[in-house]
Amino acid sequence: MIIKKINPKMLYLEKVSYKHINLGWFDWVNASENVRVLNNPPYRYTKSQLEDYLKKIKLKGDLMFAVRNKITKEYIGNIKINDIDFFHKNCGYGRLIGSQNKKGIGYGQLMLYKICEYAFDKLKMNKIFSPCYADNLKSLYSNLQFGMRISGYFKNHFKKNNKFKDVYYLELTRQEFKEIKKKYK
Repeated sequence: MIIKKINPKMLYLEKVSYKHINLGWFDWVNASENVRVLNNPPYRYTKSQLEDYLKKIKLKGDLMFAVRNKITKEYIGNIKINDIDFFHKNCGYGRLIGSQNKKGIGYGQLMLYKICEYAFDKLKMNKIFSPCYADNLKSLYSNLQFGMRISGYFKNHFKKNNKFKDVYYLELTRQEFKEIKKKYK
């Protein structure tokens, strides 16, 4: 089932807390298909490691949100805004769609819209960026289809399972997002 009319208003954000670990997050980060594409870590999480991860995010000043469907209240996945630089007005982002049955139907782009909306409208950033493994074609395609552009290609940039992987860096500016917003109205 593909989401017929992609509408970011169908999703809402809530701050991720310890409760989300047991609501699906723990299972999602340990699912083989997700372990393969997550930048960090290269191993499976325990619940206490996820709790520590949340503490570290807060200490760094990163933001992490659970994404829910407004109508069904279903927990879809998580988004993260990280490496927030208020002087240079840029930040990184990440997203994780939880269940396999939610992938490939439009939620990735809706989540990316929510990331942009928060980063540009609330944090007043000028640019967002994210790495993407070169072999993670689904994520790469979703980012490009949304309107992100490739700003760089780094050979052997990240280490995963004792092997170095190539990475694309993607970016989007505030001005480019203004144009993208028009498509969603």
